[in-house]
Amino acid sequence: MRPYVILLMLVLASALTLVVQVHGIAPYSLSINPSSTSLGNSVTITVTITNGVRNAFYGVTIGVQKPNGTGSAISNQVISTDNRGSGSVPVQYSSTSTSWTVLNGTVATNVGGVYNVAVNQTSPTNIANVATGQFTVTAMMSVVVSQPTSGTIVQRGQALTITATVTNSLGAVSGAIVTADTPSNGQITLPEVSSTNGVYSIIYQVLMNDPLGSWTIIVHGRDTSGNSGTSLPVTVTVTKSDLFVDAMITYNSKGVPTSSFSTGDTVYPYFRIKYSGSTGAFLTTGQYVVSVKNPSGATVANLTAVYDANRLGFYTPTGYSVSSFDPGGAWTVGINADSLNDGFGNTGPTIATSVRVDIVLSPLGYLPFVVGGIVALLGGIFVLKRYDSSLAGFEHLEQMMGGPIPRGSSLLLLGDPGSGKTVLSYELLHEELDGGRQCALLSYDAFPEDVQARMGEFGWDIISPLRKGRLRIIDCYSGLAGQGEGALRDPSDLTELNIQVTSFITKAKNAPVTLILDSLTPIFNGVDAKQAINFLQTVGAKVKYTGGLFILTASKGAIPEDSIAKIKSIVDGVIELTLVRSGRRSRRYLSVLKMERRRIASDTVSFEIARGRGLVFRVSRFGILRGKLLQLKLKPGQSSEKQAPSAVTPAKAEGKHVDEKGKEGRTPEVSSKGAGTRQR
Repeated sequence: MRPYVILLMLVLASALTLVVQVHGIAPYSLSINPSSTSLGNSVTITVTITNGVRNAFYGVTIGVQKPNGTGSAISNQVISTDNRGSGSVPVQYSSTSTSWTVLNGTVATNVGGVYNVAVNQTSPTNIANVATGQFTVTAMMSVVVSQPTSGTIVQRGQALTITATVTNSLGAVSGAIVTADTPSNGQITLPEVSSTNGVYSIIYQVLMNDPLGSWTIIVHGRDTSGNSGTSLPVTVTVTKSDLFVDAMITYNSKGVPTSSFSTGDTVYPYFRIKYSGSTGAFLTTGQYVVSVKNPSGATVANLTAVYDANRLGFYTPTGYSVSSFDPGGAWTVGINADSLNDGFGNTGPTIATSVRVDIVLSPLGYLPFVVGGIVALLGGIFVLKRYDSSLAGFEHLEQMMGGPIPRGSSLLLLGDPGSGKTVLSYELLHEELDGGRQCALLSYDAFPEDVQARMGEFGWDIISPLRKGRLRIIDCYSGLAGQGEGALRDPSDLTELNIQVTSFITKAKNAPVTLILDSLTPIFNGVDAKQAINFLQTVGAKVKYTGGLFILTASKGAIPEDSIAKIKSIVDGVIELTLVRSGRRSRRYLSVLKMERRRIASDTVSFEIARGRGLVFRVSRFGILRGKLLQLKLKPGQSSEKQAPSAVTPAKAEGKHVDEKGKEGRTPEVSSKGAGTRQR
């Protein structure tokens, strides 16, 4: 080949190599220092070329994209290479740098997250993404709780201030969303109180039902850019609020507040229950026991107080009637220590709270000579009247009813407070137990041990029936009195009570059962009247189906009159007891208003309550004699069926009889299942 041809080929090859170097992709590298930094710090971005065109100039554009689209910027730079084809350019990324052109947002490391960096070559040719990289900005917020401090003790009802300061590496954080945990694991938001210092604070009122014990407070902070932080836990102890009695006073039967009472008056205690450590919160639910104590300190009555919305406090609707047997002097009406409980663990009072009431006797009580003269003057009249009276036992009640209580029936004992309803129901219970029957007592007015002690005072021992399982006392009083749950968690829960009665009847295995409910007053105070009457009808039907007895007591004035009328219409028998006061004396009377399948006496008979005997009736001696003479006049040939009316004639001669089945004058048929009370 000719020499000039070879020379031409070498020149062309050199030119082609030069063109490739000028227009080809230079080897770029990108370094970012530091690769991770905190908010507000600067970052140095360095673009380097190695093995490029020697002694040449390369134009590049460096772009930075902030997290979540919060900003972007570019920086146009020129890299000059040396005779080895190497060169670099460093650019500082910070809010103070003038090398950047903002496209949107700001040039600053003020947002936490990943920042993306891309390098584009702009000369000698346009080539995109010749180098890429990224750096991370950490954005942890610092949350410091200044109030409260660990170990703080706060009582239910008290206010607790929660204060926290929120900052980051740039300083105080303003406009953050700051929340704290509540004792019930809820969340409360802390308002910002100082934007300059990043302080957030709230006053939290500890609720009466907030859990007791340790409360771990953790404050969380979060800003609009997604930066967040959490405080160290602060442990606070929540304690119960003490209940105390506020404004206890006593009213008389006229509704006048007074502390002085006399024989025949009725004491109605009233009080309010307040939470300690609160801003004036009062308790408005529950039923609580008020003790009435005589001058010797003995408790003579436990009254049930219920909340009265009209009076804005607790009131005892039945009250305590001062009798002629009560001693005069300084009495006390009060609440025993630790007898109050709101159901959330708040209890009280820490000490017994009481007020003094004075029982003032008649001035004649201090004039024995005057009284002696009056007694001597009336002695003859008294003896004459006394001679015509005789005390008869419990069998006289059967005579007034026209025989034993019919089996498979219900009986209402209706009377004034203190007239003897409970004693009569206990005596009927004793008679049923003595007859070998399965019995249950729904006790709404006394604790089980008080029932046992009261019946023991009359010689009616129920320990043996309780042990043998023939008697069950369903304690409905402890729940009302705030002394525990008793047999029922909620005594006004008639569904649960119905279940317990049904269980008792089932365990009797179809044997006749006797159920006594003493008394109806708390039931009608706790539930709607219609619901209560439906309950009585349901339970009565179950008991009567077994051939047993359903006996219930009710106080006059404590239950609405329309409800009493409805109860009278659904029961088979009604016995009314009356307490009549005359000065310092009081007398009790009993009358049988209704008794299905029996011919009853319409007269009203005076009776007394005697220790060891129970009800003792005062009847006319002449009435007894007249009854016996009428029996002697009967012809020997008369059948026992014709003699039946005389056999049930009460001792009092002037007593009239009413046939509950009509006016035919015939004797009702006696149930073949046996008497409701045994003959004695």
